Amino acid sequence: MRPSRLLLILAIALLLVTCVVALMPVDAGFAIQVAWGGLAAVAVIDLLLSRTGRSVAVDHDVPAQIFVGTSAPATFTLTSRRGALPKGLDVRFDLDDALEVGDFTGPNGAIAESSVADVPLYCTARGTFTFSRMWLKWPSKFGLFDIISRKKIDETVKGVPNIQPVLSGQITTQVQAQLYGVKSTSVRGEGSEFHQLRDFTAGMDPRMIDWKRSARHGGLVARETHAERNHQIIMCVDNGYLMREVIDGLPKIDRAINGALATTWAAGLGGDLVGFYSFDSRPRLYLPPAPGRAAFNRIRMEAASLEYNSVESNHTLALAHLNGQLNRRSMIVVFSDFVDQITAELLVENLAVLSRHHLLMFVALRDPSLERTVNPEDPSLGNVAMAVSAAQIHRERQIVLDQLRRLGVVCLDIEPDKLTPELVSAYLDIKAREMI
Repeated sequence: MRPSRLLLILAIALLLVTCVVALMPVDAGFAIQVAWGGLAAVAVIDLLLSRTGRSVAVDHDVPAQIFVGTSAPATFTLTSRRGALPKGLDVRFDLDDALEVGDFTGPNGAIAESSVADVPLYCTARGTFTFSRMWLKWPSKFGLFDIISRKKIDETVKGVPNIQPVLSGQITTQVQAQLYGVKSTSVRGEGSEFHQLRDFTAGMDPRMIDWKRSARHGGLVARETHAERNHQIIMCVDNGYLMREVIDGLPKIDRAINGALATTWAAGLGGDLVGFYSFDSRPRLYLPPAPGRAAFNRIRMEAASLEYNSVESNHTLALAHLNGQLNRRSMIVVFSDFVDQITAELLVENLAVLSRHHLLMFVALRDPSLERTVNPEDPSLGNVAMAVSAAQIHRERQIVLDQLRRLGVVCLDIEPDKLTPELVSAYLDIKAREMI
């Protein structure tokens, strides 16, 4: 309970009147005493007639886990033990910074015998967070006090990597349609595995005719092949301070983990082996390649436990360590970032070394705010100066990516919301072309 604004205004006004009367040569002490006594009496009566905090009960249903970057409904049921719920009810919550709560909206403005409200609970980081208290506030009968009630929640909410594209079947449909659907593929790699022989028909590639078997068979016979399986795919995640940058409400590292898990699931459907590697100032976790579906849960668990680090990444040590762990040609998907052309020199050099023996895909997240800064809507002097600096950063970024492309590295510089579909599509394209 605390004094309301109305009570404070009345008290200050009465105090000013008291001061003025005290300075005047009149005897109004009795009237002042009556005024203060009347205000006190009204305040006491207001408290006696008002609802207490115990008259409102709260039941809650808070989700145990939330995908990072998404929201889940938390259900709260307010029940009045005496009549309708108080008018002017306001709700606030005590919770960790990584959790955000939407507006509390109940039916009929939460004025009823019982009110049930679904509040969107948004998670912006991985980890375990506390949803501790719920605060209720409503005005007293005469509006002289704010009645405040604290309700204990004490629930823990886990922020976990977002695997909604996997659970929805979106990636499964995309992979099965691409790899196993009925289609005509004109691009053939040098490492296609033999599948079977079949009679040559019009429209088939003449280069697939097996002339020796055709002579033995007495008719044209073509070799039918399918894409190689059991490739090694390594998800290499940079966990340095640059990956902690928040883009559209979510750190880069979390977007990288979400994309890596989606690609892990796609690779499992494609019959490939998937491993996981993380680094910052030194090499950290390394999970050897395993069958994709079997590796998915383990990679998801280990990726969810990665801490947010504030150290500078050592690409030389990390990529050299990874190169020593691999004993066969692999596809390495590197999730990292750089500030400018100078700081990216070591990154380019080490990726060049890896690209001699492995197929590399470099994934960088483009900041949409940088694009908006380059093309400002308001051409003021300050905005033009910022646009020039942003354009310089954009040019240096393109120079580094062009250097990587000349080395044979597949580069993806995409916006955050397009990362998962673009990454899975790039993997399927590489697999179809048998570039690994």
